[in-house]
Amino acid sequence: MAIICGTDLSYASAGALEVARALAGLRGDREIVVVHVAQSESDARGARAALDAAVANVPEGLKIRIEMAVGAAETTLTSFAETEGADLIVIGAAGSSSKKGSTSLGSTAVKIIAQTRTPVLIVRDPKPWLEFATKARPLKVLASIDDSIASELTLQWTHGLRTKGSVEVVLGAIYYPDAAAAFYGVHAKTLVDRDPEIEELLSRDLVKRFGSTDGVVARTRRGLGRIGDHVLELANEENVDAIVIGTSQKTGIDRLGSVSELVVTEATQSVVCVPSNANLPTYVVPAMQSALVATDLSPFANRAVAYAFASLPERGEIHIAHVVEHDAEIDEADTIRTLLALAPVNGRALQIKAYVVRGADAAEAIAQTGARLGADFIVIASHGRSGITRALMGSVADRLLRATRKPVLVLRPG
Repeated sequence: MAIICGTDLSYASAGALEVARALAGLRGDREIVVVHVAQSESDARGARAALDAAVANVPEGLKIRIEMAVGAAETTLTSFAETEGADLIVIGAAGSSSKKGSTSLGSTAVKIIAQTRTPVLIVRDPKPWLEFATKARPLKVLASIDDSIASELTLQWTHGLRTKGSVEVVLGAIYYPDAAAAFYGVHAKTLVDRDPEIEELLSRDLVKRFGSTDGVVARTRRGLGRIGDHVLELANEENVDAIVIGTSQKTGIDRLGSVSELVVTEATQSVVCVPSNANLPTYVVPAMQSALVATDLSPFANRAVAYAFASLPERGEIHIAHVVEHDAEIDEADTIRTLLALAPVNGRALQIKAYVVRGADAAEAIAQTGARLGADFIVIASHGRSGITRALMGSVADRLLRATRKPVLVLRPG
């Protein structure tokens, strides 16, 4: 792997080159590739002497290779990253692009992140990165998290950075009360003010999803306007050195509302953009410590409990739920005793809890219960209906797959 550093010979690019050198040294890289994209062949020839001067005083053991090209900066840097097998593109930008003094590379940053499959570091202030590389102080980053695959890669990239030095992480999530209440199956108390219950659930899930509590805090913010604006507000409030954000690389009209585009354009901090199709190592695997088992109390559905036991570690937690209609008249205490009795004989000493869940839609109720309880995955049996019966009644297991964002283990009948 290598670092590609794009330069337009500006002051901001000089800072980006310093950061690229420092990170390469921290990682033990043997070489970084410095790419200058000129408007014409004559401009390229004229820039060579300045480039040679810019890369002087190379740290021992690190080689800097200069590459000259003519064309569009975004296309050229993307191509070099692909050809060199780079895992990071570093470019400089002087403040937000809405301010005077933004560099040509800074002004094309949005185009670069829209094309590349390589994470991009847009350096606005080199100092925090240089101090991080020399272990003078921790780097503080805001990892902006949503439910996309890009955010999963954002977390892995952040974990990778933490293997190289001390990084304090703020996990940030923007929520809209009505959507969050529907997700967790709780009552939406307000659409304007912050909701402490929802924020507690979100914070729990953010830390759990990151997989570590050391040097990590979760911060949630109620959304009223554009998500990107809230991300910037959170970054400023937490006084972070950099924002790490995923990009879905949408095209057409969808790009007008891109959160990453707004953050790259307006942030005063450095920004790391991690594409959803980036090829990144997995540093931390999901922890499977709790499961929700849903059963309609039929013999086959009850078999799902045993599979939940088999899938969890010794200190895991199992939640067993039975869904009934809102107005169903049942003895809930007796039903809970029946659910608890489904635990395997001589099974491992896992924590077991049982619930009667009321709801008109079984799949939605199970998905909401799993989210509210913080279950890592859901186990359910499919009764295997087919043909007209399935078309008329639908399958709870099938609908659950669409209703939940959690992994689902489905038992199929013989």
